[in-house]
Amino acid sequence: MKKQLLNLLIGGIMLLSATPGLAQRYLSEIFPSYIRTDNIIYGNNFSLITNTGTPGFIPLLMDVYEPDTLLDTQTQRPLVVVLHTGSFLPPVINGQPTGSRRDSSIVAICSQFAKRGYVAAAMSYRLGWRPDAVGSAGQDIRTGTLLLAVYRAIQDAKACVRYMKADVAAGTNTFGIDTNKIILVGQGTGGYIVQAYACLEDSAEITLPKFLASTTDPTYGFVAGQSYVNQALWGDFDGFGGLPQFNNPNNSVGPTGKIHFVVNMGGAMGDSSWMEAGDPPLVGFHVLGDPFAPYTTSDVVVPTTGDFVVEASGSYDMVRIANQLGLNDCMSQPVPFSDPLSVYANTINDGWEGLYPLVTNPLIQSGPWEWYDSTATVFYASFLPPPYNTQGGAAYASSILTNPDMSKTKALAYIDTIMNYTNPRIVRCLNLPTSGVGIAENLAAVTNLQLIPNPADQQFTVVAEKGTELIRSVELMDITGRTVYSARQINAYTHTVERGALPGGLYLVKTNFDKGEVTLKALFR
Repeated sequence: MKKQLLNLLIGGIMLLSATPGLAQRYLSEIFPSYIRTDNIIYGNNFSLITNTGTPGFIPLLMDVYEPDTLLDTQTQRPLVVVLHTGSFLPPVINGQPTGSRRDSSIVAICSQFAKRGYVAAAMSYRLGWRPDAVGSAGQDIRTGTLLLAVYRAIQDAKACVRYMKADVAAGTNTFGIDTNKIILVGQGTGGYIVQAYACLEDSAEITLPKFLASTTDPTYGFVAGQSYVNQALWGDFDGFGGLPQFNNPNNSVGPTGKIHFVVNMGGAMGDSSWMEAGDPPLVGFHVLGDPFAPYTTSDVVVPTTGDFVVEASGSYDMVRIANQLGLNDCMSQPVPFSDPLSVYANTINDGWEGLYPLVTNPLIQSGPWEWYDSTATVFYASFLPPPYNTQGGAAYASSILTNPDMSKTKALAYIDTIMNYTNPRIVRCLNLPTSGVGIAENLAAVTNLQLIPNPADQQFTVVAEKGTELIRSVELMDITGRTVYSARQINAYTHTVERGALPGGLYLVKTNFDKGEVTLKALFR
């Protein structure tokens, strides 16, 4: 859909939407709608947190967003796997309203990717660690259980990628993806996961001194002087091997988990030495004063107690190293980006291509792309076991402390910035075609075709933007494909369809222009 040029200054950040007229696949929202398929099981594995309250095996779920398949003619589309935030604990239990694949910001990001022509998979991953282990005696428990949580989530993300690749290899390709163009996007905690996914591949990398247990604790499988992550128990990075009571090694065995681009939104990495030549390109967005993930390299602490967990490297250092290793060279060739967002970012990122610092007011802030509702949070909490069932209000209030001017408008403005800075870099690095991608979707974008109102009671109007293409004819079909209404020789930018005696339900509205046709869905209530 076309957007007007938008210039907003929120807390010192320049926020821009797409330039009018540049309706290009992967860069602009060229589709007016998307399709979401919910609760797809991509795997099954051992989790510390289950619905029963007892550790055990759970299904691993994802929601898949696609461009409206009635409009899209492509069958080889890039796949974007999106990981939510949440501190490896469920919403409210983590002290926040967010922490699932259905967070408002996750839905918005996935739908925007789908409207640009990508396939987006919002995946859940296994949760559970012990931030409540306090003081020096709890050091091993805090650090070790957090690293294990990251490790299990990496295994889950790789299982999700392999699931999609296996579907293609089987000849099904249910979602029409190109397995050579896979992007990981992580928000908050998800940012920690995607960066570790991209770079952590050698067992020696989890045996650095800071990842070694100082005490032996059979409860968590820790042995003094050995890595917190015991691969003999939990399996390797891909989720293969380990003990059967702790790991299912049979999640889409066969395909590799190779990915091709990473977007980190406010996450960090366990150690910057993990990065090396050959890792995928990286784009990083980071609030300078994020209290949960350092912008450079610093300590990560438990917010409620201030207890140390682990030293980590944030977006600045990760993107800096990515530039020094040449990982982001594809973004600056053949010529550096000169759009307003890139020019602005380059004034505050020390020239590191792919880094977008977020300057907020107040400085201490986190997740400005998120929004949530106090009533919904309290209602969600009421279904949790005590004492969490009464903590919805406290979780909402806690989130406002680090997102004080939270609103949907603010969040979507930040998401627009993220999308409009990221997508040109994905297009360039993955060599994605932005034109010649099918008449239907181009017409949908060019004409900005809409049905107003939709859903409708007695009538709706098909509206094409004036000055684009004239509507020549309109047909209305029921779900069986039977034509129940037809109007020809319209030759105008609008046409009203009367319901008459048609029953309520879903209908397909085929609008014909000189250059082709566009089909939208209409609902009579």
